[in-house]
Amino acid sequence: MDFLYAAELKRQFTCYGHFYELRLMNGEFAKCRSVLEIVDTSISQADPSSISEMEPDVVVIMMNPGSSRPKVDGHVDGRIEYPQKGGTNRKELVLTQPDNTQYQVMRVAVSQGWKHIRVLNLSDLRDPKSGSFLQKVDALGGIMGGHVHSLFCPERDAECSHALKRKTGTPILLGWGQDPGLLPLAEQCLDRIDGEPTCTVASDVHPRLNAHPSPMLQKKKLLWLETIIGHLETHG
Repeated sequence: MDFLYAAELKRQFTCYGHFYELRLMNGEFAKCRSVLEIVDTSISQADPSSISEMEPDVVVIMMNPGSSRPKVDGHVDGRIEYPQKGGTNRKELVLTQPDNTQYQVMRVAVSQGWKHIRVLNLSDLRDPKSGSFLQKVDALGGIMGGHVHSLFCPERDAECSHALKRKTGTPILLGWGQDPGLLPLAEQCLDRIDGEPTCTVASDVHPRLNAHPSPMLQKKKLLWLETIIGHLETHG
């Protein structure tokens, strides 16, 4: 397969995220992102937030938003606490810079002809270091209501149902990696999407973990792409 480079992918796709501060019951706040919408230039972006109400071609679930942040200087994250009353499916979306993992997702999208990809995460917590991220998850486990940083918790069921809707016939792509510390979050997610078709590159660490889309080595990036695309073509 042709390996498309970042410069070409950035001409074809734009990324929008919904960034917010999660208000915790102890009065603290955590920086979060609940969704990333990757859209082809053929999709109207005159009103970016309306993209959050659309049905994407495919949904991808990964670990967490990493270092993702708004591209717009001076953006102020809205503050949210769960459970929300009278929630809406519409989210404020702002431009964000893609990263290497999202480029891998775009490469899969090009191979399948997908124009709109919705990226969700096991956790909304923004932290680029997996060790630090897992420490935060553990710490939140000790705060009443701290678990709501995950879209797959019961309190966010309606929001999750909308986020998972997609065009008929596409599986949910899973790529949250192989850290055993993710197992409680992974199990909650898999219980929530039980019965949905999924597509992933299997992990040899644990059956509820899976290969990360963007390993360090280029040859492993290519192997992941070839494997996931092979699975999709078999599924199709």
